[in-house]
Amino acid sequence: MKKLLTVLVLLVAFTGVYAQQVSVIPDNKLYAKFQSDDINNMVNLLPQEITYWNWFAYNGFVIKRTTPENAHKYPPLKFFDKDTKLAADEEVGYDEASFNIMSYDFEILPNKGNAYRIGETGYVVNIYSQRKLVEKFNKFMGHE
Repeated sequence: MKKLLTVLVLLVAFTGVYAQQVSVIPDNKLYAKFQSDDINNMVNLLPQEITYWNWFAYNGFVIKRTTPENAHKYPPLKFFDKDTKLAADEEVGYDEASFNIMSYDFEILPNKGNAYRIGETGYVVNIYSQRKLVEKFNKFMGHE
């Protein structure tokens, strides 16, 4: 019985050490939206949330080109101030290589996408609906 108890204790200890080693690393893009303390809390308490936001930063939206006239039917994309948690200045340009959706104030709607125009560029960013995000994320995670 003592040997079984010792083996169980060692198994639990090694499992705990292994679980600590398999941690998720937040993408640098997340620091535009979340305070460092919030990210550290997610890493320690809700690592699956970091996994989700890491995925979202690259896959939670689509950017389309249209005419500036058509783009004007959408509200402007505004920067997000993570200190005040409020929208700030409007984005005026678009650079595909440096675009970070996490830098902006956006709303995820339950059942429909939400679009924002990017300045006068003719580009529109469409944030997927919560339903579509869950579907796409589950597919990404292999939980179809």
